[in-house]
Amino acid sequence: MLPLAKRTVVLGTVFATAFAATALSANAAQVNARAASFSHTGQLATFGLYNNAIVTDQLNLKRINADYIFLSDNSEDPFDYVSGSCFGGAVVKNMQVQGGGVCSLKDKNGTPFALSYEITTVKNGTYSGNWAILGGDQKWDTAKGSGTWSRMALPNKSMSVTTLQGEVTF
Repeated sequence: MLPLAKRTVVLGTVFATAFAATALSANAAQVNARAASFSHTGQLATFGLYNNAIVTDQLNLKRINADYIFLSDNSEDPFDYVSGSCFGGAVVKNMQVQGGGVCSLKDKNGTPFALSYEITTVKNGTYSGNWAILGGDQKWDTAKGSGTWSRMALPNKSMSVTTLQGEVTF
């Protein structure tokens, strides 16, 4: 059996660790936002009207360049009223996708931040993958966050709906 002094230190350390973990969790904000986006890139001779270059039946190049406005049902969501632009690209070869890009965004207070995204799947006009916070100004300077996203192109090909989910800790 531990002496009383050692038990107090051990219990105090356990309590402090549990309290710190709770405090960290309290600063984590859930992300569950949707964005309307508009592809504003002009037509390129080699990509055509829809930002898609079909090189062969087994090799496609996809260009992504769009402006976004995110909205959430939760006003505490860090992506509620976030807006900005994203750009990047993907290579689809033999039904396998590889690619990604970056986004320059501003939160509802006008504070700039950036994120990166990876494209892991393209299927039936829907892109999906992972995202991560790169950094930014003020609270975004030390923010850590990541999650998943999906982007479904609408029939007119220049508009889409993007869903972003994950967590950000400030």
